[in-house]
Amino acid sequence: MGLKRKIEGEIEIRAGAGDVYHEIYESKPHQVSHAAPHFIQSCDLHEGELGKPGSIIVWKYKTGGKPLVAKNIIEEIDKEKKLVRQRCIEGDVLEEYKTIVGTCQVIPKDNDTCIVKWIIEYEKLHPGIPEPTALLDSLLGAAKDIDDHHHGVKK
Repeated sequence: MGLKRKIEGEIEIRAGAGDVYHEIYESKPHQVSHAAPHFIQSCDLHEGELGKPGSIIVWKYKTGGKPLVAKNIIEEIDKEKKLVRQRCIEGDVLEEYKTIVGTCQVIPKDNDTCIVKWIIEYEKLHPGIPEPTALLDSLLGAAKDIDDHHHGVKK
């Protein structure tokens, strides 16, 4: 049908927050709500073990001011590449998308900075569905929030 797509974005954060960011998404996702409460309200382990592929996490979040829920399975964790990939298996987002997979990776840039890259791969249920750009923007914004939170920057 040709409705499979991919969008990606990246944001620069301080190098000191890069390892912290990966660790949070890898094994401490509940901490995202502390750094970015306007986006992530809560994150709970539903099944499995944090930091292990196959575990299932339930995210409660807001995009565009609307409260949403997503149940995601962790498909891949690569500590060396600082990469975490998760697929939505239940939740509000599946009302518009047949599939949606988010991959975040922390890429060292120089001594002072690193890049947080998010890739969202998705398949729309029909052509009228919007691109998930609001979700991508929220994920990138949360990376900056985690960076600021880690460095004690008050908002």
